[in-house]
Amino acid sequence: MNNRLRSLMFPLFNVLLNGFNFFFHIAASWYLTGQAYGQANALLALFALLSVLGLSIQLLTAKLVSKGDKNLPLRSLPLGSLLLKAPLVLTVLAMILLLFLHPLLRSLLGVESGPLFMLYGLIGLHILVSSCRGDLQGRERMLALNVNYYIEVIGKLSLFFVLAALGLKLEALLLASCGGMLLSLLHGWIISARGLSITTHSGERIPAGLWKSLGQDFTDSLMTNLFILFCISIDMLYVQHYFPEQASGYAIALKYSQLVYYVSYSLIAAFIPKIGAQGHDRQTLGKLIAIYAGLMAVAALCVYVGTTYIFPSSIPILFGASYQSVEVYIPWGGWVYWLFSIVMFFVHVHVLVGRRKFIFSLVAGAAVLVAAFHMAHTDPVDFLLSELIVYGAMSLYFVIDAYIYLFKIKIRGDSPHDYHT
Repeated sequence: MNNRLRSLMFPLFNVLLNGFNFFFHIAASWYLTGQAYGQANALLALFALLSVLGLSIQLLTAKLVSKGDKNLPLRSLPLGSLLLKAPLVLTVLAMILLLFLHPLLRSLLGVESGPLFMLYGLIGLHILVSSCRGDLQGRERMLALNVNYYIEVIGKLSLFFVLAALGLKLEALLLASCGGMLLSLLHGWIISARGLSITTHSGERIPAGLWKSLGQDFTDSLMTNLFILFCISIDMLYVQHYFPEQASGYAIALKYSQLVYYVSYSLIAAFIPKIGAQGHDRQTLGKLIAIYAGLMAVAALCVYVGTTYIFPSSIPILFGASYQSVEVYIPWGGWVYWLFSIVMFFVHVHVLVGRRKFIFSLVAGAAVLVAAFHMAHTDPVDFLLSELIVYGAMSLYFVIDAYIYLFKIKIRGDSPHDYHT
């Protein structure tokens, strides 16, 4: 099976993968009730926030590996030893910082030390796993990457049911998540990052300017993932603040809406290696953008069918008939995350081709979104409407910017690197 076919199959397998993750959250809601369920959501929110470290390592590794010889082991690539050691250093630094903040986190979240320590372990494992996944992604080994994700989710689901049957509650969720992540790490280590030696030197001398470039790449990736997590959580926080009695129903509708983004992100993940390797070729980049546009047109039809017919009818089956009224939020949310997926595709394009101007767009979009939430909050739908307008405007901006980058510069005969800001 060639790499192209594997890349095409990756999004399809990832759709099913997100279904497993969705079921994991449903199962958690069956077994965790009352205070334990609230604590679980708080811990998972903290994990989501801190997962930006691992996700940034993954994108940076994928970008650097995609530019090298994909047949060489990671440690033999230029900067290979750095790519292997950086996740270990970042994990140690993250653990030190979390232990320093432990008393504050324990007070803010109202959780005992045991579950928090389990969460710290999960964050550390995620950083290490993300390094392996970035290597697989950069080499376009998309089916192997799929297998790695499946090992994690199936492992944690299996462990969760076993631990829950033994009477564990909150600890079952965290231990199962750690167990699934550990299995995923072992798989990734075997096929990706094996042969690591802390004292290994690959012989390359890293110029001072390259350190700056790597720092910019990591910062860009960090900003991207922070923006993602901000956008997929900010409306829930505002609903919890202004409409606490509707928060649980809104959260269920949000899970459905975010399925649109998770599926779309599977498409983005399949494009990342090709953009990283050939993104500076305007003709190739234009073809990749055209392909993504076609896929998003098909996705629009799926969003309409799913949010209008399929998702609403599944609410009483999965969550109970008492939540049927939340179906009003689902179509709004589906289109919000469809537009958000377009924004994130172009953000990844900017990161991978080295155009740093996207940071200003993200900051401006986040600021406008918060201002809109403060001005209009008579109903939870107001938050979705604000997101629809902001993400729509950002999508239009990125499409126009891509047109200028791909065609206007070519007409003037300028170098694409002169357009970087």
